[in-house]
Amino acid sequence: MLLLCPVFAMAAEQLPWEIAPYRTVVWVDADRSCHLDDAFFASFTKSLKDRRYATSGAILVTDIHQAPIPLARWFAKDAASASFVARLESLDLQADEYDRVQLISIERDGGWTITFREFDTLTRSWGSAHRTSVHQRSLLATAVLKLSYEKFAAIAKITDVDKPDVALSLKATTLVEEENLIRQQRKGEAFAFAPPTEEVDWKKLPAIGPLDMPSPGLLPGSVGVGEAMQPILRRNDRQGNLVPENGITVMPWTYVRCDSNDGLQIKGTMISGYNQPLPGRRNVRTQRLALGVRPAYDTTELKLVDKSTEATPLSGYEIYSKDPDGATLIGASDASGDVQITKDPHSAVRALYVRSGGNLLARLPVVPGHDQALTARIPNDSPRLLAEGFVEGWRDQLVDTMARRQILAQRIQRKIELGELDEAEKWLAELRSGRTVNELAFELRSAKGQFLKDNQLDPTIKRRIDDLFEKGQMLVTQDKSLLIEGNLAKQLKEAQNAQR
Repeated sequence: MLLLCPVFAMAAEQLPWEIAPYRTVVWVDADRSCHLDDAFFASFTKSLKDRRYATSGAILVTDIHQAPIPLARWFAKDAASASFVARLESLDLQADEYDRVQLISIERDGGWTITFREFDTLTRSWGSAHRTSVHQRSLLATAVLKLSYEKFAAIAKITDVDKPDVALSLKATTLVEEENLIRQQRKGEAFAFAPPTEEVDWKKLPAIGPLDMPSPGLLPGSVGVGEAMQPILRRNDRQGNLVPENGITVMPWTYVRCDSNDGLQIKGTMISGYNQPLPGRRNVRTQRLALGVRPAYDTTELKLVDKSTEATPLSGYEIYSKDPDGATLIGASDASGDVQITKDPHSAVRALYVRSGGNLLARLPVVPGHDQALTARIPNDSPRLLAEGFVEGWRDQLVDTMARRQILAQRIQRKIELGELDEAEKWLAELRSGRTVNELAFELRSAKGQFLKDNQLDPTIKRRIDDLFEKGQMLVTQDKSLLIEGNLAKQLKEAQNAQR
């Protein structure tokens, strides 16, 4: 039976968050091509258990078994958490009896290929599928242990939110810190026993420095500075059980970057595309959690699509990254709306900004490599660009019309002063027959109605289009040619009457 001992389960529930170990069940599935018999599996399981305890102490409490179900479908990207929980229940397992379910698949194709993925039961979240390979069967246990440690996603409670600053309490942090101290002590007490090349005083053996020691690998449950965590909300009922519908909410385009970890508390910065990604006040039935992110790919392909249709790719949009030294241009989306986002060696989270025509359209925090591909629904800026082009062309016509009318007015004034009234009347007729600023103002109002009539237009884009036309309308109010035209007609009339 793949069940925890009832006494242990009750004790684990009563332990404080900081000293409660990760209750983990491990399922191992070996392909037929591996030809692994029961004797090997028993030896492999024992070796894995012994090494886990020797290298992680009390951080993990683990049950390791042969997988009771085929694991291939659960390594797929679209594996549904609800389906997996239902599958656990069909095996008489309750998801909340464990903290983690780890899946390990072993295949052979020349070498030995290991696939690892874990399911966090508290947040009902899948981690990425990670792979490694070895050439010798005797190295399988070591490779599995190394992979599971490196890709283990720590979980924390968000204890305080003062955006953008957040404080987190890491699960089993006391156990992780204790194991770290033990490792440091072992390093300091290590000795070299290489055959001496000369006389050696055996009472004073040379100690091996930390750089000479083989690295014991990462500790499961640890979080380093610069790493990323994904905020997740879990809603419980009065009994503390997960609410069936919408009980888990993964905060989109939101990450916490770890800035410091003193062994007791993590201080981090929340980087989000939203102004209020998390509620500031605590709720007894709502748990604010953060799950570690372990990227499985080298890059992430970001696709930009129209927010209203989702089927229209947006090309030519510039992607900038906010770095300590300033904004860095990553590239522009291609004809398919795609742009490759690479990793930043200094921080797991990259704060991306999408711009079009100098206008900010979206903030998109991304952990490159966490997802192979991401789709961002952002406002389509094409209507604004078209409106901007129209207003620019209209402004040129307005300036040309106002300049032309001013020149004609000066000519008419000059002819009246010289007494050349017939010439003045001719130029006045041309002034009256030409295009007026009022006509251009009417065209501007008509075009504004056409540009804003689309009901699916994004409110931000709509507001920016409206601002463009408002600025154009303000230029119209600066025109004084209509008053000049009336004054010139009056002066000409008075001059003609005086000549009679």
